[in-house]
Amino acid sequence: MEWHINNTVFESDNINSGLKVSPWVGHRQFAYDLIEFIKPGRVVELGTHYGCSFFSFLQCCKDHNLNSEIIAIDSWEGDEQAGFYGEEVLDTVKKTINEYFKNQNGHLIRKYFQDACLDIEDNSIDILHIDGLHTYDAVSRDFQQWLPKLKENGIILFHDVASKLGYGTNKFWNEIREQYPFHFTFEHSWGLGVLFPKGSEHYKELMEQNFEDKILIYKYLAEYQLEHIQLVDHIKMVEERDKSIESMDSMIKERDKLIESMDDMIKERDKSIESMDSMIKE
Repeated sequence: MEWHINNTVFESDNINSGLKVSPWVGHRQFAYDLIEFIKPGRVVELGTHYGCSFFSFLQCCKDHNLNSEIIAIDSWEGDEQAGFYGEEVLDTVKKTINEYFKNQNGHLIRKYFQDACLDIEDNSIDILHIDGLHTYDAVSRDFQQWLPKLKENGIILFHDVASKLGYGTNKFWNEIREQYPFHFTFEHSWGLGVLFPKGSEHYKELMEQNFEDKILIYKYLAEYQLEHIQLVDHIKMVEERDKSIESMDSMIKERDKLIESMDDMIKERDKSIESMDSMIKE
């Protein structure tokens, strides 16, 4: 079994272009490749929002004909950190599923995490993604409540473990990786912690693939893609500016023509007045 770093086209961007600059975007190629490598039976994520990570999992299942069950759990109402929002977010997620992933084994559960926990049996999750409220107490509670749901040798992903805003997830990740010896950390895109709390089988498989070197590749790939997006945006700005300048030049030319026309009218008026003065004198 060999790890592949794919060059993926994420179809969800066609519905929501904002996913390309989502805080999670720097990890979605890794998420895609992880699903291809592990081929999990069930993936559960706590916190989906617009679905950057969720659609990364589904895209891999679609591209590689995997029947992995991908479950997204969210209240879809927001929180004090992400902000609160209306039905438009969930509507966009559903629209993306209907357009591109209706044949995949994806499910949406609209509940609070502690309530949805009752719907998932113990020892049934291969990959758990925790990306809810980023306070220390919230992520600690999510971990403790959902750990029994994880299979032997299961994997837990924690987002925002290297937040520049100093979220509680930073502190929690630093503590939890002291308790469990098998883990990897991505420092880019707000940070992603990869924990193996119930066995080292997959950790050893990744180490055999020189995974620590691949972490750097994903970091550089994410930075390159972000810079490319910024460059494209700058080019568009320059093009819009040039169009605006060209439009202004055209307006100036029209103004000059109007002034020239008015000058001609004034000259004609002066001639007319002069002619009338002559008639009066006569």
